Amino acid sequence: MFVFTKQAHKQFSKLEKRIQGQIIGKLRLLKQDEKMLIQNIKSVINMHPITHRVRIGSYRLLLSFDGEQQYKIIKVAHRKDVYRKFL
Repeated sequence: MFVFTKQAHKQFSKLEKRIQGQIIGKLRLLKQDEKMLIQNIKSVINMHPITHRVRIGSYRLLLSFDGEQQYKIIKVAHRKDVYRKFL
């Protein structure tokens, strides 16, 4: 359901272990519960190829939906930095 791109995996691996644990925990919850998935994934506009975002504490995951029930995680960053490249 969630797949990290090479760049996103690199960003993820640079985070503190505590933050990594929070992200993995949230992704597991979202994978198990479709209702929670719908409540937590928000659409974004004008940020091609990014179509959705997930908030996990002060961090954001920017996602692209590939149409096969799979989300590609494109970027992992702190909320103050996550949209800079795209604005």
